[in-house]
Amino acid sequence: MKSNHVYILGVNMSNHDRSACLLKNGEVLVAISEERLDRRKKSEGFYENNPRSIVIPPLASITYVLQEANISLDELDLVVCGRSINSCKNDFLSYFPIDSTKVVEIPLPGHHLAHAYSAIGTAPFKEAAILVIDEQGHHLNGNFEKCSLYHYTSGEIQEVRKYFGNKEDISLGMFYDIFASLIGLSEARTPAAGKLMGLAPYGNKRDEWPELITLINGDTYISLTRIDNFLSNILPIRKGMENYLVTHIDGLLKKYIAIHWDTTLAYDLAYKAQEELERAILYLSTDLLERTSAKCLCYAGGVALNCTANGKLLDIGWEDIFVHPAATDDGNAIGLALYGWHKVLKNQLDVPMEFNPFLGKKYKIDDIMMSLKNYNLDGYVEKTNPITIAVDLLLNNKIICWFQGQSEWGPRALGARSILANPLMNGVTKILNSKIKLREHFRPFGISGTEKGIEKLLYTDNVATSLKPYMLAVGKVKNHNLDEIKHKDDTVRFQVVNPNLQPNYYKLIREFGGITGIEAVINTSFNVLGEPLVESPNDAVRQFLLTEADVLIIDNYVLNRENIPTSLYKEIQKEAFNQTYVDKLKLLLNLEYLGYEEKADNILSNFGLCEKDYLSLGASDFRSYCEYMLKLAIRQKNFNMAENYAKSILEWSAYSKESATAIEFLVNYKNDEYRDIAYLINQIAPQGEASNFFRKLLSEQI
Repeated sequence: MKSNHVYILGVNMSNHDRSACLLKNGEVLVAISEERLDRRKKSEGFYENNPRSIVIPPLASITYVLQEANISLDELDLVVCGRSINSCKNDFLSYFPIDSTKVVEIPLPGHHLAHAYSAIGTAPFKEAAILVIDEQGHHLNGNFEKCSLYHYTSGEIQEVRKYFGNKEDISLGMFYDIFASLIGLSEARTPAAGKLMGLAPYGNKRDEWPELITLINGDTYISLTRIDNFLSNILPIRKGMENYLVTHIDGLLKKYIAIHWDTTLAYDLAYKAQEELERAILYLSTDLLERTSAKCLCYAGGVALNCTANGKLLDIGWEDIFVHPAATDDGNAIGLALYGWHKVLKNQLDVPMEFNPFLGKKYKIDDIMMSLKNYNLDGYVEKTNPITIAVDLLLNNKIICWFQGQSEWGPRALGARSILANPLMNGVTKILNSKIKLREHFRPFGISGTEKGIEKLLYTDNVATSLKPYMLAVGKVKNHNLDEIKHKDDTVRFQVVNPNLQPNYYKLIREFGGITGIEAVINTSFNVLGEPLVESPNDAVRQFLLTEADVLIIDNYVLNRENIPTSLYKEIQKEAFNQTYVDKLKLLLNLEYLGYEEKADNILSNFGLCEKDYLSLGASDFRSYCEYMLKLAIRQKNFNMAENYAKSILEWSAYSKESATAIEFLVNYKNDEYRDIAYLINQIAPQGEASNFFRKLLSEQI
């Protein structure tokens, strides 16, 4: 039976950051990113082995939000779907048996409009200017949305200006991604903009480097050719690519060899990228301020997550600024649903006094106990007051995995799925990076605190009020109390905790402050070994077992690592590792790249990799496996083992199948030197033949 409620499903179907949101009578009831459920960052797993032209809805997310509301597809009044780049309505309908008249798509080009709705629909402003900057939105006639300006007034969103880019005139998001990629900063097979932002303070300005972004008529012009020319004098070029004509941003990755992030050149390039980005953002937002009567700014799109740049926006005249917490494409699930409520069903768009970002489902005690029982840990937990025990643990410099209530919306941990630590602990940043998170040493940590606590620790007068609750702002450190965690530029990212939304977390911080004098704790995201933020109790238990954190506090239950028998711990830790969705070999290679060779070797020693598994995946995967084992053998000074793996790499080296096709044609149809070259290559191209060929050639010379 149809209820009296109005349900709208918003579905973001971009290749990355897919998500779903359910509105009930115009209010967000539940929302989730697909990565939290499929356990692959940015939900990119499908596209490792499939073309990106294939479009699939966030199936797990849609199921999740419908089940939480206890409704079926038939009870939906409207579905609004959207995707960056292209249309997706027909793709959605091919997956779901639903009345097609209930499914609409935001008019193209409308990707940026969905971002705009996500921002204004969750901001506390009755009037606001809206700025959308990302990598790319919808494509139209060979161009793409690169930046859009809107004005929300009298209950309607009005387009002020929209700027399109093309292959030569790229977007700010693309510009920043290029630098991240060529500095070797990536995550889930995509450029890691957040890492680049964190690296920038380590660099310095080089006066001889030219400006790369032209600011003109309210727009940005970022020439791909100019960037190519700039990089050609700085970065190493791949052999044979010296005269390669770059016509697309991917061409830069083909032409140039990425450098390591832990170099002076990388630091300075990161500084350059951040400096140029900030200059452009301030220019665009100033132009928007001058074109509208609004005093407040809403901001969305992936570029909006740049906290350092956001901290300078008040300086140009805005009174307040709000960034949607899920500013990347996952946030568009909310934007699409709100568009449906407002424009399709013709309802008023009501803005909240303060957006509640805790939009995950409500897990039951039975879910928690079953998750503990799955690892035979139900007998080792203690039911207690989580606040009292957490404060005591923090005072004793213990690291806590903290799981409370509904999960956060967006990439920032806000005290529902967090790892907590004492900011006064000696060496805490190094401990968290090298033992818990296993990430680059330069990456900083944020704090959660009370409003008064944050004001005592940081200079926040120039920080927008509406950024403070969502870990989207940075403040300059006031005193030595945060010396252990302040970043290279003397800033700390922070969250002001709302006691109405998070009473337990707020009480924890207050009690900790009552003893230490600091009403703040270190808060970093509860995720390790390349996985997304934990979502379910089972995720929390499994991820806890894979960290070196001391304690897991999940609802009112406390699991102390010290209380788990060693034999059981080793057994269930191996089980937890085997259940992770992250590619094990890629994990080891990444840890090795980050400088955690010992940790990678310990993981291999404790959990193992099966050589036959990688052999069955093909030559490329097997060579990668052998390469890791070769380097491990060298580290262990086991040169006999190193020799065996070195030989295996040579024996499993071969030309690609594309090369084989070319060779076959030249051998059979040409009668010149190319045929002779192809014939020679053909003798060494098949699997293992190169090694045999040169071995024979060497023996004949001797």
